[in-house]
Amino acid sequence: MTRLQWLLILAVPVLCAVGWSGVLDRLSTEYLDAALLGSGAVYATARGINALVSVLQGTEVNAFLLTFTVGELLDPVNDLVERFSAVMMVALGALALQKILLVVVSHVSFNILLTALGVLGMLAAVWGTRRQAAIAARLFLVMVVLRFALALVVLANSWVDAVFLKDNEAVQYQAVQGFHGELNEASTLADGSARGTSALDIRQRIAALGDQVSDFAASLINLLMSLVLKSILLPLGFFYLALALLRRLLNFLG
Repeated sequence: MTRLQWLLILAVPVLCAVGWSGVLDRLSTEYLDAALLGSGAVYATARGINALVSVLQGTEVNAFLLTFTVGELLDPVNDLVERFSAVMMVALGALALQKILLVVVSHVSFNILLTALGVLGMLAAVWGTRRQAAIAARLFLVMVVLRFALALVVLANSWVDAVFLKDNEAVQYQAVQGFHGELNEASTLADGSARGTSALDIRQRIAALGDQVSDFAASLINLLMSLVLKSILLPLGFFYLALALLRRLLNFLG
């Protein structure tokens, strides 16, 4: 037997067993669920900030006969959050699409087809000619990529996320949540101005928020880039590598 025939005989049972066990599917699904939950929380926080800014935009505060509009200080935040939300919808859609595709490729029909092509490959390796074994190997290889590529891409993405992105995301998200809390307090103070709350206190709180806008913008942009990287760019990059590897292997098999 040739090396290719031995490789088919050894690889088919292992890959079929992994496919039927569903271990890769479970691990990748757990990561996608966690990523969707975390990204959804970020999106909800951003929309909450947008709602608070919208409420505050029409607020006017009088302090020592000086009137200023809160919205003028926070208008850049509103524009930034609107753009952030639009991109986040794309990122969330990409994660949801990956989960749907993972459900499709992990269906029992894919396992049946993988097993059938594997058995065909083993039969061709044992009793067929070298050319027949090569053709069977190519068919089985394509099926292996269809069955496992997405799960492996998601797992590779989860490794990059855990090693390089997760800690930074947590720091940036804390900063965004802190700004959301400050906005909420400012909104509460503005609502209480008619009941005797000092207009000067409100002005000082809003001015402090204005000073934090640049830091908030930096945190939000860093968070957005991290989420786009792990939900769109990294999966596309890993898919490209998988396709390039498949092309090389198919060329090797002739």
